[in-house]
Amino acid sequence: MKDSIRLTVFSLGFASLMAAAMYFPTINADTRIQSPEQVSWIEFCKARGYDSETSDTAVIDEYLDTWVGSIEEEKVFNNLPAQEV
Repeated sequence: MKDSIRLTVFSLGFASLMAAAMYFPTINADTRIQSPEQVSWIEFCKARGYDSETSDTAVIDEYLDTWVGSIEEEKVFNNLPAQEV
């Protein structure tokens, strides 16, 4: 009898903790679904100490200069027609 009570109390306690963990997300968790491009931009800004919401062209140019895409992306990028400046 004692074992079944302990098991019930333990199960209810565990279930309560799991429900609370699912109900209250962590403070730092970003619950938005982000594309790989967004993740790349955010990590670039974190690594260099920039604000990811910036519209500073110098920061954007630095990001584009350091961008390395997948093989497929680079093939498409290299096959784009040249644009006159």
